[in-house]
Amino acid sequence: MTTQNPNRPCLCGSYSFEVLIHENVGGDKVWQQRTTGCDATTQSTFAPGHDAKLKSLLIAAGVGGHRVREVARDTVVTKDAVRVAAELGWEDIVREAIAKGTR
Repeated sequence: MTTQNPNRPCLCGSYSFEVLIHENVGGDKVWQQRTTGCDATTQSTFAPGHDAKLKSLLIAAGVGGHRVREVARDTVVTKDAVRVAAELGWEDIVREAIAKGTR
């Protein structure tokens, strides 16, 4: 008999990584919180396709010059998007996509 590991929150979860973007909304400059919008659970690190959601969030943050807040339990750390990507093993992919987005 095999036992199945319990599901845990997807790493890209809504409040694990977030970006605050100062943008024009209805004529007013306001701060908008951007996340992956994920509330999935999984037995892996990411729910299917959710690594791509997080990569997209990091790329958008990098293109816009925004810092990424990483929330883990009772700790909040703000980092450059490329640094977060490097910690996840995606530095080259994210750095290249950011460079293409700023041309």
